[in-house]
Amino acid sequence: MNKSIIPTLQKTFGDRAISPEDKQAFEREHGCHWGEDWSEYDEVEDCDYLTPEILEYQKPSQEKYEALGLGDLEDQIVGALERGKTIPWGKVAFAMWIFFLFIVVYTVFETVLK
Repeated sequence: MNKSIIPTLQKTFGDRAISPEDKQAFEREHGCHWGEDWSEYDEVEDCDYLTPEILEYQKPSQEKYEALGLGDLEDQIVGALERGKTIPWGKVAFAMWIFFLFIVVYTVFETVLK
């Protein structure tokens, strides 16, 4: 089964019924042949539905996460703290004071003009 077509199938049909005309239109639009394992026939409603495997399929994650050991975690924390030393804290403090003064001036003007 071509796994690259599965997200398109999920987006196009989802949980709704699929008629033979829908299958043909999908084949024409995407230039592929309808796989027998993509849908299952429901005799009661006389139509097809996507299989549970197709509906539940999710693209594999590109990133693989693994648990960090204590040593690795400590290295991550130390690295973050080291990067924090390079932040220009003087500029940050100056910007905070400017923002504080703006709030004070704005509040005074709002109070006076009301």
